[in-house]
Amino acid sequence: MTSPGTVLVVDDEKPFFETYQDILVPEGYRVEWAPDRKTAQARLQESTWDVVVLDQRLQGSTGGDSGIDLISEIVPTGAKVIVATAYADAKMIERAFKDGAYDYLEKVPTLPMMLRIKVRNASEAVRERRLASLTHAQREKEIQDLWAACRSETNGNRKGRLLEELLVLLFKTVPGLMNTSTNRTSADEEIDIVIRNESQDPFWARESSSYILVECKNWSKHVGPGELVIFRDKLWNRGGRCRLGFFVAAGGFTEGFHTRSATFRKDDHLVVAIGPTELDALVRSTNRNETFKKLHEDAVMSGNGPA
Repeated sequence: MTSPGTVLVVDDEKPFFETYQDILVPEGYRVEWAPDRKTAQARLQESTWDVVVLDQRLQGSTGGDSGIDLISEIVPTGAKVIVATAYADAKMIERAFKDGAYDYLEKVPTLPMMLRIKVRNASEAVRERRLASLTHAQREKEIQDLWAACRSETNGNRKGRLLEELLVLLFKTVPGLMNTSTNRTSADEEIDIVIRNESQDPFWARESSSYILVECKNWSKHVGPGELVIFRDKLWNRGGRCRLGFFVAAGGFTEGFHTRSATFRKDDHLVVAIGPTELDALVRSTNRNETFKKLHEDAVMSGNGPA
């Protein structure tokens, strides 16, 4: 499960497959192609897919097959189906959802942006379902595998996705911090992970922070103070509902980052810096709630927090 996601494109027009591939592969997905119904059925049997992007007007070898007819065969495999169409009429959409489609995608100029969003949402839904079925031992192995994959990955986009997945899993082991969403994007900014603080633990409850933001940097080099300033702005822009953030840097931080963080002492916002040493401690921890608390306390005592 350490892959950011697997996508099967079922479309009889190769240029569309290549377009989807060009958009999704840089995002870290493994993307493969089935040009007809028969090939799609074979691929569904031989491998497990997170998402299937299915052309509405797919033509089979006989020229008479519709892509919509495949939805009922794909859904039992556990993959989420996104129907791609240049003709999004109401009747087609109604039938697609009735048969079990997860979403639909229009082949219009906004396709690249919408494809990224819809595939990400679908792959996260699949991951959530799979994680819910894991035993404690299996979940811990997934965390260990993600951390190992993150350290060895050389593709920047995949490394970033793996790092986000790792942090989501680590926070999900803490009661009350399990409700997470990833890569929230607005017109002005992008946020890697948003956590709703529903903890009954007095330590987290007294944070008076409804939401916790997590920034993940997969850089091999150290992260400097400029990125901290940008992240602090994201906290400030939450209308007082978010006073706590975790800044995760796989390659560590510069001295300037820590020096600048110590100057933010006239407000009630706190940024907890997590470098590779702290990440390794979290992965190995048998009580991550206490480990996160210790990192929080260290940030306050080091000056990276309210006076």
